[in-house]
Amino acid sequence: MLTTLQIKSAKPAERAFKLADAGGLFVLVQPNGSKLWRYKFRLDGVEGLQALGAFPEVTLADARHAHAESRKLIAKGIHPVQARREERESRAQEELHRVKGSFGAVCADWKTATGADLRPATVLQRNREIEKDLSPHFKDRPISKITRLELTTALKEVEARAPEVARNLRNYLWGIFEHAIDSGLIADNPVPPVRVLRKRNQENHPALSLELLGKFLRKLDAIDTIYEQTRIAMLLVVLTACRKAEVTGAKWSEIDLKAAEWEVPAERMKAGRAHWVPLSRQAVKLLQKLRALVPEENVYLFPNRLDPDRPMANRSLNALMERLGFSGDGTPHGMRATFSTHFNAIGASIDVIEHCLAHVPGNRVRAAYNRHGYRAERREMLQAWATCVDQLRSGLPSKVPAPSSKSKANC
Repeated sequence: MLTTLQIKSAKPAERAFKLADAGGLFVLVQPNGSKLWRYKFRLDGVEGLQALGAFPEVTLADARHAHAESRKLIAKGIHPVQARREERESRAQEELHRVKGSFGAVCADWKTATGADLRPATVLQRNREIEKDLSPHFKDRPISKITRLELTTALKEVEARAPEVARNLRNYLWGIFEHAIDSGLIADNPVPPVRVLRKRNQENHPALSLELLGKFLRKLDAIDTIYEQTRIAMLLVVLTACRKAEVTGAKWSEIDLKAAEWEVPAERMKAGRAHWVPLSRQAVKLLQKLRALVPEENVYLFPNRLDPDRPMANRSLNALMERLGFSGDGTPHGMRATFSTHFNAIGASIDVIEHCLAHVPGNRVRAAYNRHGYRAERREMLQAWATCVDQLRSGLPSKVPAPSSKSKANC
């Protein structure tokens, strides 16, 4: 059997040579002077070789101990090299779960991986919903221990309060657990199928008729306890036919008052395409008034009253309509339907209407060939709409001419 002195004294030769110990254990002395522990064994008639480290980092006693452990495995019919590899993989997996395996850690990685392609408003909404309804239940839990039943129960609780949020949360959870699978933390996705939630109510946003729009505008003008910026935001939603979030999240850098136009960047648009909005005289007048109300250093047209670095709260305009008694009759988003219904009813150009609404053309072939932006026509239509809105605000009856009328863009 070997001694430590023998191993230390062994000098390298031109070719590698062995210093045998016992039971298949030996030191392989390399020409470069390194001394490597090896264990030669047979398992089921097949010869194998196991590396046990290098001398002197692995001492003679250490090598004999590792050799003895491997011989025990051989006696049980277990391949020692494979057993050591599985042990390393198990330790690595345990470390991965310790560092990256909590729901909160996986969720954070998933947010980073998926957030770049989302609109800022979408990211804010997603973070808010996760922090409110998922993090309190699961943040510090190992993701591998979370069951389908737990997820279903959590989603059902949210659904009782906010069905749309529950659907959003289920989509987030699916992405989070898929990310965990891709990261090697779990093998299967426990998120319940869509069927565990009630089917979405596909009703469209309620929209005010022209008559109700007139009543709403007069009531909006008459009440003097409304924050003026909120009033202006509501009027701009009506005048521009833009989505609520596009108006409330607008920045002064997007507005050109001299050219009477507003360019909404692609990242703030639902379809991911920049949207050009011609501003009517009435809209420009409102923005000039707003400019005098909002401090120059503010980025947003409608800064949040509690935090000027954020835009107006998402539900402010809905709350305004509810306050004025129109919650069951219309929504801010429904103002777009009022605009569209009016101009479709009087036979205006569908293409111009759809461009004003920033809708993606349904006919892809036609859209590919028709590159006309209808800018002049859109400006004319939105100015006509603003004139119509003025008539409604004053209480004058709206007159919808026949489609053949030359003034078919008027109220």
